Amino acid sequence: MNSEKRFVIIGLACGFVALAAIMGYASMGYVRHMNIFWPEEIRQTLEFREVNGQTIVVGTVGNAGVNPDLIMRTGDFTYILTVKNNGTMSHQLYVEGIEKSTRLLEPGQSYKITLNSRYEASYNYYDISNGKHLLGTITAKYVVPLDKIEAK
Repeated sequence: MNSEKRFVIIGLACGFVALAAIMGYASMGYVRHMNIFWPEEIRQTLEFREVNGQTIVVGTVGNAGVNPDLIMRTGDFTYILTVKNNGTMSHQLYVEGIEKSTRLLEPGQSYKITLNSRYEASYNYYDISNGKHLLGTITAKYVVPLDKIEAK
């Protein structure tokens, strides 16, 4: 085989190896279309309602269902919870353990609270406008990035 053919074959092989390395690097998430170092925010919305004389909250943005169990990340991640009162009575949401609450919400009003947790934990949230009525839980979970997982 002459030297020109050998040079082309070696060049093509090196090109395919380089392409595979670039694809592998990019597929692990190191190349993004936006800055990944902005602080992450999770936005959810809950609405107070009264059904058959019972106070409930309904997840309308981010979570669905009645009195949903919410999940947030630990660390420097911000969990922004918008609480709306679509009921006919006053309501106030209180998160036990984080000690955060909305103000007393009259029908039609809304309020945002920001939650953070350094450690894994579960927090109950209540309506405290007329006593303390358990509505659901917020669970803080530690999430490990893919590149930190050790092969077993």
